[in-house]
Amino acid sequence: TIRNYLIGYYIVEYEQNGNDRAKYGAKVLESMADNLKHIKGLSTTNLRLFRQFYSMYPQIHQSLTDESKINLKIQTNKLLTHLTFTHFVELIKIDDKTKRLCYEVETIKGNWSVRELKRQIEILLYERIGLSKDKNALLKSLNCEKKI
Repeated sequence: TIRNYLIGYYIVEYEQNGNDRAKYGAKVLESMADNLKHIKGLSTTNLRLFRQFYSMYPQIHQSLTDESKINLKIQTNKLLTHLTFTHFVELIKIDDKTKRLCYEVETIKGNWSVRELKRQIEILLYERIGLSKDKNALLKSLNCEKKI
């Protein structure tokens, strides 16, 4: 997971000079994938995912010293110790930060596999929690009440 994050960091900060995207027609990812074809798992598709992972989870790079930040984000070490890169691949598909945070928290609390995370996203857990009058009962019924 850290390797993939650092590759994403390298792509954004060095290959794209800190920009969200490379210059039009630069084919940065294709060129990198071709140069790294001898290393397993570094296809153009994966490099795209690594770049997106870095962009969506800047808190991995930042220090969480401000207490107000801690309340709004899961501590980085919990994210990295409880979630695999495949979990992050599913989570980066969620654009809404609050919704993504909800799934991060519930994945860690429930010790969800990637398959279970996908299932909960598909059955709209976040939306169901928002509509529920008794959120704790809903989470208990879904087996989400395991302690971290």
